[in-house]
Amino acid sequence: MKQGAGKFLKDTLSLLMARYGAFPVYAVSLSFILFLFTSQGVAAAANNNGSNGNNGIAGPVVLKTAAVLPLENLTENPLAAEVIRDYIKQELKEKGVISVADDAAIEEFLSARRIRYTGAITKAAVREMGKILGADAVLVGSVNYYSQIRNNLVAGVACRLVSTADGNIIWAENLTYTGRDFEGIFGLGTVKSLERLASMVVKDIIGSIADRFFMRENAISPFEIERVIIYPVIGKAGEKRELRVKFLPIADEPEEVRASMNGTEIILSKTGKYEYAGSYDAPAEEGTYLVDVTVQGESSMPVTFNAAAEVAVDNTPPNIGMALNKSIFSTARSGNVMLEPKLMNVDSIEEWNVDITNNEGIVIRSDRGYGSIPRKMVWRGESDARQTVGDGNYTISLTVRDEAGNVSKVSNAVRVKNAPPVINVAVDIVDNVVLFVFDYDKEERLRGWQFSIVDKDGNTLKKVQGEGSAIPDKLEYPLSAANDIKNLSFTVVADDVAGNQFRLTKAIPSLFNRKIPFAGLKGKDQLWQDF
Repeated sequence: MKQGAGKFLKDTLSLLMARYGAFPVYAVSLSFILFLFTSQGVAAAANNNGSNGNNGIAGPVVLKTAAVLPLENLTENPLAAEVIRDYIKQELKEKGVISVADDAAIEEFLSARRIRYTGAITKAAVREMGKILGADAVLVGSVNYYSQIRNNLVAGVACRLVSTADGNIIWAENLTYTGRDFEGIFGLGTVKSLERLASMVVKDIIGSIADRFFMRENAISPFEIERVIIYPVIGKAGEKRELRVKFLPIADEPEEVRASMNGTEIILSKTGKYEYAGSYDAPAEEGTYLVDVTVQGESSMPVTFNAAAEVAVDNTPPNIGMALNKSIFSTARSGNVMLEPKLMNVDSIEEWNVDITNNEGIVIRSDRGYGSIPRKMVWRGESDARQTVGDGNYTISLTVRDEAGNVSKVSNAVRVKNAPPVINVAVDIVDNVVLFVFDYDKEERLRGWQFSIVDKDGNTLKKVQGEGSAIPDKLEYPLSAANDIKNLSFTVVADDVAGNQFRLTKAIPSLFNRKIPFAGLKGKDQLWQDF
């Protein structure tokens, strides 16, 4: 959210408080408004895993067990989160609709995976929690208010249910009450107990789960859905989707079955005993859409199964990146390059593959996989035939396809280099000054270099070195009366960034006593072979 929009929302809430003295009934907190903005983005990009590996089969969404995670405490009262969490668990149990997962098992799960902030728990962790705890959904949220403001009590809670089948948010609610909200309502008067006010908030929040979403009281119905199959569950806008519904044989077969989604109604045709099917075009806008199924018998009223299934429209390719820890390495020195693929948005990946091509565009090494992208991969300069590739430039490409069929590709260049740098040294003497001229490919990236002059006894008379820099074009060494040029030698050592080393040690020829340029002894522009 932009800063200006955030300030506008905050100022609006402050104005309401200043005018009315407290929050009105069902006041919406700033954190909930922020949640609306963020959850829409999550719903558009994150709810892309409806199939969960089961070929798009989903039954009517009925929750039997929920895990209530520790709530985030946004108040100044250190006990607020635990108090509200206890109210939530108690209310769920009293409803008798679902059972509540054991707290000790939840704490053990969170501790083993070092999850400290449950408000941002990952989809993968939620799915794992479902398998380990046997929960159909995970309830997370925050306590936004639990205090007294201007002589008025305020309690506010934000909650959301996350399905352990696919890690998607299936329900969300945010509710804030003040003690004065109930003045004159049913003769209750002002609520003067913060605990009482908090319990009322929780009671209405949990009540909305059963009333508005998925949880249904046991009622006698002539029909019951066995399963709903949607294929594909995730896809692009406008794609054809197939919908199949199978009913349990507990009564006569339905006379008419309809499905509705996003305002579009689909008449399903009978394809088998208690089985009905139809097709529709997916909506144009990204998002997750709920599918309601209405069935009517010959002598019964229509029965509607709300949110019997859900489908997702995803038009956005995965946002991916790929970092290399180095751009050049030597296979002769057991070097390698490490790839770190990155998925920079919330998306469900169907398939990924890595191709390494040479200068001619020929793929010499490839790998592929399904599901999540590996965190790291290593290439040691080998082909698919397990042979070491030659020196040269290569391109590493990562291609990722999400479950909707959107594709993204990113590439990086890498160089395999086993040959050490080649450094030519020309030597001359002018007015008792020895001049060293260095010539090499300036595109060679040197990790370090060293130049030294020593006498016959091994004493170092001059040393120059550099780290991560180029060798100077020229170096000078003044001769003194004590120097006998016939007893001097020089050494050049250079390491490139791949770890290959160049080393040259030569004696300085006595011909310099006659001041004849040594570099010209074999003709114009031709160096002596020792150099």
